[in-house]
Amino acid sequence: MRVFQVTLPHFYQIDNQDQAAVISQMVSLFAGPVQHCRFLTFIMPASLERLERERRRLAMGISDDWARRGLMEEVRMIGEWASRGQMRKTRHYLVDFNDAINTSDLAHWRVVGEESYPQLPIPGDYAEQHDHMAPVLKKKDGRWQPDNSRYRYAVLASYQLTRTWDWRHPLAQMITAADGPMVICIDVRKVHPERVTASAEFWQGIVFNGQDRNAAIAREEAETALQVRDEAVHQVRVLFMLLDKSAASLRTRLDSLRKTSTQYMKVDRMLGYQAAASRMFGPTAKPSGMPAGHFNTLSRAPAVFAGMWGVGREQNHQGFYVGISVDEVAPHVYYLDWQGNDPFHGIILGRTGKGKTVGVQALAWRMAEQDIQVVLLEPQGHSRRLLQLAGGKDVSYSQLSYATTKLNILDVVYENPTDQYDHVLTLLGLLLDPLGNNPRRFSNAEIAAVRRALQLTYARYDWEAELLADQTLTPTLETLCRKLVQVAEQVAAAPVLTMADALAPMTGSQVATAAADLAEEIESLYVYGDYAATFNVPTNLDLTLKERIVLFDFSQVPERRRPLFYYATLAGINHQVRRKPRKRAIIVDEVHYMSQEASLMTFLANMVKTVRTFGAAVIMIDQDLEAFVGVEGAPAESMATGLNITAGQFMLNNVTWLIIFGMKRGAAYRLVHHYKDEILPSHAEFLARMGSDDRHGKGMAVVRANGKADMVYLQLRPIEAEYLLGS
Repeated sequence: MRVFQVTLPHFYQIDNQDQAAVISQMVSLFAGPVQHCRFLTFIMPASLERLERERRRLAMGISDDWARRGLMEEVRMIGEWASRGQMRKTRHYLVDFNDAINTSDLAHWRVVGEESYPQLPIPGDYAEQHDHMAPVLKKKDGRWQPDNSRYRYAVLASYQLTRTWDWRHPLAQMITAADGPMVICIDVRKVHPERVTASAEFWQGIVFNGQDRNAAIAREEAETALQVRDEAVHQVRVLFMLLDKSAASLRTRLDSLRKTSTQYMKVDRMLGYQAAASRMFGPTAKPSGMPAGHFNTLSRAPAVFAGMWGVGREQNHQGFYVGISVDEVAPHVYYLDWQGNDPFHGIILGRTGKGKTVGVQALAWRMAEQDIQVVLLEPQGHSRRLLQLAGGKDVSYSQLSYATTKLNILDVVYENPTDQYDHVLTLLGLLLDPLGNNPRRFSNAEIAAVRRALQLTYARYDWEAELLADQTLTPTLETLCRKLVQVAEQVAAAPVLTMADALAPMTGSQVATAAADLAEEIESLYVYGDYAATFNVPTNLDLTLKERIVLFDFSQVPERRRPLFYYATLAGINHQVRRKPRKRAIIVDEVHYMSQEASLMTFLANMVKTVRTFGAAVIMIDQDLEAFVGVEGAPAESMATGLNITAGQFMLNNVTWLIIFGMKRGAAYRLVHHYKDEILPSHAEFLARMGSDDRHGKGMAVVRANGKADMVYLQLRPIEAEYLLGS
């Protein structure tokens, strides 16, 4: 006899075609090596002791009192969840009595079976009562007394399956609805055709005698099996062992289980057979004293039992707390784990008012607790609440506006001068669009003029020691304008200039005219105009990223200027990420400000591609996929009219996780289309109904990570709720 501990994780989250394939493989297993086997499923309240211990250890290892307080609140919440017993853990065993199965036969289980041995939670002596088994202790005088510290148990057994089972009905529901410890045993025995014939004759005789009310059913089963020659016949008995400390509660659960199971099987209370029936939950091949079963199933029927083996899971105890799983299959505390240098890029999606802003701030705080630097760019001013949550300690808060912010677009953020020139051209294109209608598209002559002027502007400075190290030394736009005038004077006399990427040669007069015109335009707007106080001075924005939490509030920046300020800020952050690597998360709220210009989206995609090397992750936030790939078939309606679809697609394909709050139905199904076999139609419907009732209220979300999706209630800790609600 061999016993395998087996599992089929996440069966409920693969599509119907794959489920059918797994079931087909199960059929082949039954038709092949399996002669007699037994399936045992243990359902116990999940022990959260290890989780509570590990999170407490994490909290006590943090020196900051404010951060430790938040983690200790989480520890207390875990203790409350554990006391309710609503989370369950399952273990599954396959007992092979004939030693006919090996690990290769179990290859269709996602986790290959390992030899193990089931241990029932009923050690010690028991006395058989009329309808259950009671734990007893032997007194000194030799008499027995009840032991109320251990479980009582009772066994129900099926004598007839009434219909075809699918993977959810009824075993998966019984597991997930279990209101206490329970063990399910499925005993499957292959029956020789000759025995089926003998059985039909035997039950026919019993029918004639009229001594058994179930004899006619048993005869029909045997006769049906005789008619099917291309499938094996099995005798199947399903038993349920319920455990409880209270005899009254145990009887209530037994009655409830009998009622809920009647749709799928006929179940009897094993009155007077409790001790014999309990042997079915161990390695005994043929327990004595058990009533005879029926030949009531063919080879395809036992196969579907495999589906329920996906229920339950080990509780992860590392990472950043997200909330509580709300799916009906395997409730658990949900964590997002960032292991070492692994990529941790993420996207958070959701309509306004569905909990997205509160959720991202809570996640940011939970990351900062674990000594990960958080850099948040957001345009609504909600980051002030995160500032308050952190108690103002180890936090840098910058509110950008024309009145207070100084931004020099010539700041050097690239080691390579060519990349720096491209960067300034992008910023200059945004700057020369004061109304925010359409970024400036430069001609080849203008590009040549600007690049030559930038060479002259930076020429007298040491690139590494001065320009990259100290922004206060960076020349201003006034200097660039003077150099543009100088370029115009220098090239005016030159007969012809050529550019490698130009379609046609440019005359010196064209470049000279472009340089002079650009100098005049920039001067009129940003050197002598009312914008000069903001853009013709050294940058005063703190981009050194020294604090644990760095907040940039763009709420006072006019909407038309936000792409410019977002890009300039992110470019400075990108520069610091490379110069001073550490574990940090860069959170960009309202990505559509970047997606309005294709070059900005390309820059963001490049960050996603490269910053992991320096220990950083990029987390992007917007309402739906439209901000990344537009609306399929209707690009004119997309808010991201200048969208770089390739860059957006790259980011979607390279994020490790998504958190999705309530969305419109069409947007939710775009996610289903993009993440096939991970985000399912049921998840899309869940997202579309968000906010319609208590079950689909604010804070509900779908989390896609590790190749699958879970429905989660993003539950706040008390201190987080105090400061963040209302964002």
